[in-house]
Amino acid sequence: MVLKLLSIKIKAAGVKNAGIKVSGTKFLGLKGVAFACALGALSACTAEKNIDGNPLLRKFQWFSYLEGGDFKASCTSNSANRYRLVYNGVYTEQVRIYDVFEDGLLMHTRVVLPADAKTFEVGSFSGLLNPWRGTFKDIELKLSDVNGLAKDLVDAGVFSVPNVGEELSSKGFFWTIAACHKGQYYFNGYAWPAENWSKLVFAERLFALDTIQIDLNQPRKTRTTRMMRKTKTSNVSRGKEFHLKVGENRLVGLGTLF
Repeated sequence: MVLKLLSIKIKAAGVKNAGIKVSGTKFLGLKGVAFACALGALSACTAEKNIDGNPLLRKFQWFSYLEGGDFKASCTSNSANRYRLVYNGVYTEQVRIYDVFEDGLLMHTRVVLPADAKTFEVGSFSGLLNPWRGTFKDIELKLSDVNGLAKDLVDAGVFSVPNVGEELSSKGFFWTIAACHKGQYYFNGYAWPAENWSKLVFAERLFALDTIQIDLNQPRKTRTTRMMRKTKTSNVSRGKEFHLKVGENRLVGLGTLF
């Protein structure tokens, strides 16, 4: 079925109630559109290139994306250095993505915030996802920037001391680092308030290079359902929450985004 979209305007009090109207006829809820579009993504378990700008693929392939699943297998002795660093500032509040390429001297940056779907206009079917894409910018780097980042990661022990067992909760604050460094693949992660958090000086370098004018969601104490269940707190709602753990060059204990 082909839908001719001349002008689409979406008005809603929130995402759940958002609807799509074409010529005054409501033909599909936004939630239905997301489900229908996502079916194709379910068949792909490994993160594809550029999924950070596709909210549906990002949701279904997020864990693989954190691990650098789109470049992990291709990291060989002939590969240029590449570093993907993701800051989780409570998943439903702010996510900051920094994809650094030595080949091309480029940093692809994206900041994802809660979507504002109250009112927006689009001129194509793909435009329906715009509120969930986040803000992105490709930033040109100097070789000294990439080399400095690599040194920061080495100094932090990212490539030498796997932080195995570190718990990463979507309702908390953490960094994940997937890298192809000197021809070898690495993965590591750090949750706030770990003792080594202050040693993650690479964060300062990234924030200094980041020209997207969106303030950092600073670490603070939060409570996850796992913590609340330990204290036998009643009426706990999972919401959009997942719990991960750092393994040997991978994530383990994968939770769910649903």
